[in-house]
Amino acid sequence: MPDPLAHSPDMITTIRPNKMPTLWWLCPWAYARTLHMSANAVKAYADRLDDILDIQRSLIDEQAAEIRLLKARVADQNDAIIRGTAITPDAYPHE
Repeated sequence: MPDPLAHSPDMITTIRPNKMPTLWWLCPWAYARTLHMSANAVKAYADRLDDILDIQRSLIDEQAAEIRLLKARVADQNDAIIRGTAITPDAYPHE
C-alpha cells in the first residue's frame, strides 16, 4: 500500500491518517478540530492540483497548435516542391 504522506512533505504536520488526539474520547471537540484541519489541508492540496492540471492543459493546447502550424508549413513546402515553384528561403547565404 502506498504511503499516504509521501506526496507532499508540507502536509505531514497537518495530516496524520492514523493519529488521534490524546484522550480524544474525553474531549471529542479536539478530534473534530483535528478532522477539520485535515480536511482543510486536503482541500488546499486538491486546489493546487487543479491549478497544475489547468497549466498542463494550456501547455498541451499550445503545443498542439504549434504542431498544427508546423504540419501546415511542411505541407505547403511539399506542394511547392511538387508544383516546381521556387521556395523562398528564410535567410540568404553569404557570398
